[in-house]
Amino acid sequence: MARLPRLALGTIQRDADSQAIFWALLEAFRRSGVQVQGFLSQARCPRSPDASERTGPGPRHLDSWLMTPESCRDVFFRGLRAADLALVEGSFTSAGDGDSAGGKLDPLCDWLDLPRLAIVDARRLGACRLPERPEHLDGLLLDHVRDDGDLARLTIDLESLWGVPVLGGLESLPRLRRQLQGPGQGGWPPRDVCCQLGARLMRSWKPERILRIACLREMSRGGLAPLGSTGRESRLTVAIAYDEAFNGYFAETLDLLEARGASVVDFSPLRDEHLPSQADVVYLGCGHPERFAATLAENHCMKAALRSHLFAGRRLYGEGGGAAYLCQQMETPDGQLQRMVGVLPAVARLVRHPGPTHPCDVTLARPSWLGDAGTRVRGYRVPQWRLEPAGALSSFLAEQEHRNDLVGGFHSVGSLIHLYFAAQPAFLDHFFWPELPHSDVLNSGIAW
Repeated sequence: MARLPRLALGTIQRDADSQAIFWALLEAFRRSGVQVQGFLSQARCPRSPDASERTGPGPRHLDSWLMTPESCRDVFFRGLRAADLALVEGSFTSAGDGDSAGGKLDPLCDWLDLPRLAIVDARRLGACRLPERPEHLDGLLLDHVRDDGDLARLTIDLESLWGVPVLGGLESLPRLRRQLQGPGQGGWPPRDVCCQLGARLMRSWKPERILRIACLREMSRGGLAPLGSTGRESRLTVAIAYDEAFNGYFAETLDLLEARGASVVDFSPLRDEHLPSQADVVYLGCGHPERFAATLAENHCMKAALRSHLFAGRRLYGEGGGAAYLCQQMETPDGQLQRMVGVLPAVARLVRHPGPTHPCDVTLARPSWLGDAGTRVRGYRVPQWRLEPAGALSSFLAEQEHRNDLVGGFHSVGSLIHLYFAAQPAFLDHFFWPELPHSDVLNSGIAW
């Protein structure tokens, strides 16, 4: 058993936002010389793996809806190799989301034995209007305090009523908060915003007490499954599209592929004319290809290379924007259509007013290289796109309402569902399958 500093940070009021405090705390610890690994409590949206220059290592993902306790611990420990402190962000069930689908913070607290810091939104407090006190609580951080006097008064009230310490506070700072750019939906705040948030929090925070709480409980790293590789696995090459148009990947998935012996190499659909040599699987992640549609359409060599890759019996996987790129045409923000790869007989339409990313629980009705018929698939639906059939577009899913959310042939898969492969080891295993004698070419709808 060893001390493994770790904390859960969550809201306890309905519709309160944890993002400003989360990013402020990451930056404040970074300035204090403490290397923090942040974790989000839902794997809703993959992010750019190179975002570490923003404010320390980019947040990773845990998700009680997708994971077992064992896989959660595995991902948690693997993400902490270079960190001094783990910070898991989300909402406690007392915030009113206990009946909603998707990952939740409270099970993660139980699985990882996390000390709990609650965020209290001071704007929502008043006479006899305290939120329900969580049963398990180790400290408080106050958000949207008016000034130092407001923070001092609320500290006295909450510490005397709830019996836990107030460890700092953050003002409303509306200009900075507007620039957070929705980090919970896949973006990182600008570096200067993180710096300013961190500086404001450091005026009142109590880092020694926070670290003392983080070190309250011992935790064994035992049971971490070794990830050995076989000779066959070590020859696998996964080519990921990585440039301004495609950059949304779960870092945990890429780490696990490499840990099992795969070679993960990147290429640019915007600039390159060829795929990396000997690529077994081409993985086109999410992003914003619609912003670069004309350039993608003009790169005929790359489009031909992807079609040839499929013709040779190798595998393609496109997710979100990556799936849109595999279609015959893609809609741009100005309503124009640009010709894309043509692997999927569909038009990728932009949703003008997308709703939030939401959980999706579906079943494979027919096999693909990702899984057999009957396999249960869980992920988060990408709201920015819808696929409009332009031919015989084949669905993999049994659920009619999700018919066009996972489509393609045996070797080519386009998904409008973010799949967190690190939480679903069976899917990750299929990356290492040997080449199979199936062919998508005759029924792919490819426009040569």
